[in-house]
Amino acid sequence: MKASRRTLFRLAPLFVLLTVIFSLVAPLGAAAAASLQVGQDTATVDFPTKLTFHLVADAPQPVVSVETWYHAAYSPVTSVSRAEFSGGTHVDVTNAVDMQLNYLPPGVDIDYRWRLTLQDGSVLETPNQTVLYMDTRYKWKTITQDPVTIQAINNLKQQFSITANDPVRVVLYGSTSDFASALPPNSAEWIGGFAQPDLHLVVTGVQPGSGATTEIHRVLSHESVHLIVHQATDNPFNTPPPWLDEGLATYYQTVQDPRFPSILQNAVRTGQLIPVRALDSSFPDDPNQALLSYAESESIVQFILTKMGNDRMSALLHAYQGGVSNDQAVQTAFGFSLDELDKEWKAWLGYGGDQQVTATVDPGHNTSGLGQAFDDFVATFGPNIVIGIAALVTLALGLTITLRTLTAHDENETL
Repeated sequence: MKASRRTLFRLAPLFVLLTVIFSLVAPLGAAAAASLQVGQDTATVDFPTKLTFHLVADAPQPVVSVETWYHAAYSPVTSVSRAEFSGGTHVDVTNAVDMQLNYLPPGVDIDYRWRLTLQDGSVLETPNQTVLYMDTRYKWKTITQDPVTIQAINNLKQQFSITANDPVRVVLYGSTSDFASALPPNSAEWIGGFAQPDLHLVVTGVQPGSGATTEIHRVLSHESVHLIVHQATDNPFNTPPPWLDEGLATYYQTVQDPRFPSILQNAVRTGQLIPVRALDSSFPDDPNQALLSYAESESIVQFILTKMGNDRMSALLHAYQGGVSNDQAVQTAFGFSLDELDKEWKAWLGYGGDQQVTATVDPGHNTSGLGQAFDDFVATFGPNIVIGIAALVTLALGLTITLRTLTAHDENETL
């Protein structure tokens, strides 16, 4: 980010909400019926426990049912919560939704409307409203500009002819404990971050420190790739496999993970490479195997770009827009099968073939897994930031910055 950002970080530990916006579109909602007179229509966030909706309105005849219909932006799933109402033409109801039972992550926009059923069976609806479901335990600093993100997005767009228009948001907490408190109840302790591309959202948290700026650059560039790849390949039937998605994100992040070269070399030397086809699905829960999966994914992407070029990678990404299978996408883009890709990649590495290993199991040893929800590259994010990113179609952007300081915690760390 710019020098002014570094100065602001020295003022106090801050949370940041960065939103790169390339178009502002007012939410489209159902028009309220002319006969329904709405006096008050609000939504109040009390994260992470509840979301409270309040409606004051007058109907032309007795109302027999009052419901709140709501959904996270970009989600096709709508939730319905019936409010307690005793009847009559005057409606003054408060509908508190338990968000620990109906979990949504911080940083999503929630679209909602009221649906009133009248005595004669007819239905009246209020216009759509939108509320930002943010962690209300803290105040947030809002920024609308980040050159690292813009550069990462534009690199991908230019190299692979990608068009992605939808805005996305990344939420970063200033400590791992603050982040953990924002997870659903009974979440695994090892989770350090998660991405939900369908909601255009990434949430994570780390401690501030001397290397925070470097980590911000690394993770911003990494996560930008994830979100743009999702938008560029979005279809109802299939998503790019983890080896492609994680491989691109790892390859194009601004700071490389120093562990991967030695991990990959060791697997080549000992004959323990994971087949490409096995990386079509979720990475292993075992931490060592998960790290090897990331290292291999980066290597596969490097092989494709080095031996076949950007055009073939672009063809592979565009193939997924048609909702084809992983085998079909590789065949369409490269002219050979997924198994042949595995063979050619391993030959490029000088792989001598798989070797049998003898494993011993200590029944008293319990290794907690990573799981696919934990993105190893998000978990080391820098200072107290919430960052909203947008996929850019052009370089012409109108950007604004809003700053807010943290008040919920009495912390004095500086970066």
